[in-house]
Amino acid sequence: MRLRLYLATYLLFIVILFSSLGIVSTFMTNTQINMYTDKCIREFHSISSALFFDLHALVGQDRFFAQEIAILVDGYISYFYQHGIIIEVTEYGHTAYAGAVVSYITLETGQYIHISGALPAPLEIFRLYYFYNITAYMEDMSRIQNILLMVCIIFSVITAFALYIIVARLFKPLGLISKATRNIASGHYNERIHVKGSGELTQVAEDFNQMAEQIQDQIYHLERVAAEKQQFIDNFAHEIRTPLTSIFGNAEYMQRALLDEGETIELTQLIMNNSTHMKQIANSLLQLATLRDYTPVVEEIPIRRLFDDVGKTMYDSLLEKKVTLKCKIGTDSLWGQEDLIRSLLLNLCYNAVKACEKGGIIELSARENWDYIILSVKDNGHGIAPENLHKLTEPFFRVDKARSREAGGIGLGLTLCKQIADVHGAKLIVESALGVGTMVSVTFTTP
Repeated sequence: MRLRLYLATYLLFIVILFSSLGIVSTFMTNTQINMYTDKCIREFHSISSALFFDLHALVGQDRFFAQEIAILVDGYISYFYQHGIIIEVTEYGHTAYAGAVVSYITLETGQYIHISGALPAPLEIFRLYYFYNITAYMEDMSRIQNILLMVCIIFSVITAFALYIIVARLFKPLGLISKATRNIASGHYNERIHVKGSGELTQVAEDFNQMAEQIQDQIYHLERVAAEKQQFIDNFAHEIRTPLTSIFGNAEYMQRALLDEGETIELTQLIMNNSTHMKQIANSLLQLATLRDYTPVVEEIPIRRLFDDVGKTMYDSLLEKKVTLKCKIGTDSLWGQEDLIRSLLLNLCYNAVKACEKGGIIELSARENWDYIILSVKDNGHGIAPENLHKLTEPFFRVDKARSREAGGIGLGLTLCKQIADVHGAKLIVESALGVGTMVSVTFTTP
């Protein structure tokens, strides 16, 4: 494309340049010739008039002799020859056309403007021939035209190089874009174009960089999502394998062995416990799937009623673990979907109960900070190592896998909490220190 544009532009320039040269040269030549022609016509009429008066004077003296006419004409010829003008006078007899005739002729001695015409009546039997040499002028014009032609040729050569540089500079961003496109297509998504200056092509390069940035972000996002999905599948397979293995092993044992009533009850209880665990996983996964792209039904939720419901639901777990739940209410209400907010707080409180030893304290609070409302659950339990904080919302992740499984945890609680926070436009933050405890805050960025 660049070569075609270069050749087309250069050929157009050459055509315009040499056409302009031809037009200018022709105009200059014609203008000068017309100027010389007008001058020659004036001189012809002046000579014709002077010759007529002199010849007419001879006729008036009744001495119209050939010898005197020849002497008079020779005087005219000699005089004007000294001024570069050749004239001839001939006797043709009467002629029907007495006007001047202008022509351009080429003789052995050069190029001439030739004018011929009869003298005025009653001397129309004489015809005057006028020759003006324009050879020097034509040679000068030829030299000027040759000089202009050489200048145009030199200028066209210089222009060819200059145009090539300009076109190459203009197409440089396109070349870089083409190269970057091939690199991106090959998988080098961090490829960018560095172009200086301004203009449409530079803007195209900048737009390309923005597009490449978006593509890279999307690719990284897709790769991250794919990795998360794969990790989810791996974790899910690992999580469900243990109860399935237990169920299959116990069922196989019951099928082959002769069991008494107590053993049968014990084995069926194990099967039921593992089935309940799998049911919990299925319900949690279903809830996660339901919350994806979900728009909550927002209503005003009284904080005191919300905390009372959470306390009543947690009563048995708190009593069993001998953990105290304290509520601090710093605001009256919150806008959100009540059942989802309740589920969020219950998950956080259950996690807090699991983290606490007997006699632990859980603090459930709601407060206003500027225009935002913050719900938080704080405990004085085991705490979480800093390197594990960013993994807490990953599906099936457990800080202490053995303790969590013994307590019936499936590792989806905080994942659900984050999903509930996201659909409400809220931000979930976990702060923790080993041996001190953990605080999970949910900041609702819209009043």
